[in-house]
Amino acid sequence: MLTLSEIADITEGKLTGEAGIEIYRVSDIPEAKAGDLSFVCEEKYNKQAELSKASAFIVKEGIVMAGRSFVSVPNPHYAVARVMEKLYYKEETDKGVHPSALVSKNVKLGRNIAIKPYVIIEDGAEIGDNTVIHPFTFIGKNARIGLSTVIYPNVVIREDVVIGNHVIIHAGAVIGSDGFGYTKKEDHTFYKIPQVGKVVIEDYVEIGANACIDRAMLFETRVKQGTKIDNLVQVAHNTSIGENCILAAQSGVAGSAKLSNGVILAGQVGVADHVTIGENAFILSQAGVSKDLEGNKVYAGSPAEEARQAWKNMAEVKRLSELSSKVKLLQQRLKEIDEYLKGQVKK
Repeated sequence: MLTLSEIADITEGKLTGEAGIEIYRVSDIPEAKAGDLSFVCEEKYNKQAELSKASAFIVKEGIVMAGRSFVSVPNPHYAVARVMEKLYYKEETDKGVHPSALVSKNVKLGRNIAIKPYVIIEDGAEIGDNTVIHPFTFIGKNARIGLSTVIYPNVVIREDVVIGNHVIIHAGAVIGSDGFGYTKKEDHTFYKIPQVGKVVIEDYVEIGANACIDRAMLFETRVKQGTKIDNLVQVAHNTSIGENCILAAQSGVAGSAKLSNGVILAGQVGVADHVTIGENAFILSQAGVSKDLEGNKVYAGSPAEEARQAWKNMAEVKRLSELSSKVKLLQQRLKEIDEYLKGQVKK
């Protein structure tokens, strides 16, 4: 529970109304009830909010709610996130190594850690202070995991992988699996190329459930600071993902591609190998990136091109059926005219 005064302190916002209101939950406006905090990001929702049963609100600066208690902030979504952390996240109580965990004698364990049942940690691994590793996780030889990181159940972190500080890895993710590398022999069979590089995950990265990030063939695959990777994303070997990127669900990045800082891949985007995408490029859903793209632009389609041109092309494609019918009609008319003229010549 938090009072509205405490919420104002947490969010560094300006409080209007009753400071002692007790808040137990955060809710959307339609579902809110007594004891709930809701939020208003745009003035068009003001009337709906004033009729809500919520006890208090976080609102964007400049919005005024007559007769209601609220906290004004520049960024309501960020403020709500800060409040939710305080209301819902509880510190891990079961510290230490569970008796069923198999931890090698040569593992370096930090302070205040929690290693849950049936975790396996192999020789040479290092686990940083305040890190939590949930059940059935495997951590390979010489892997390094930083401070205050959370690894959820059934994650596989293979040998030599480096995980930074304040990283979150969701259930079922695989970090450091072999890159997809083969060469074809003279008899047309495939021969596996050893994948002996590593994966580096920098600080404040979040990796979604069942995402896969492959180790490099020789050097490294790197995901830079602040990047967020959604569920079911594939990042191939030797790829570099820049800082503060977003890779949404079912996107795939092929080997040796480079995403610069701030790139956003919406759902099911495919990026070809050795492609470079410039800073702050926004690739819309189901686009296929087959060549280098400039930064600070929005792209769509497959092959991906600037969104306005892609949408124009899509509109033209929809007209092809109509154009085809008109062409067939014109062909028929020309045929009739040609036959008429031939008849006139014979006369």
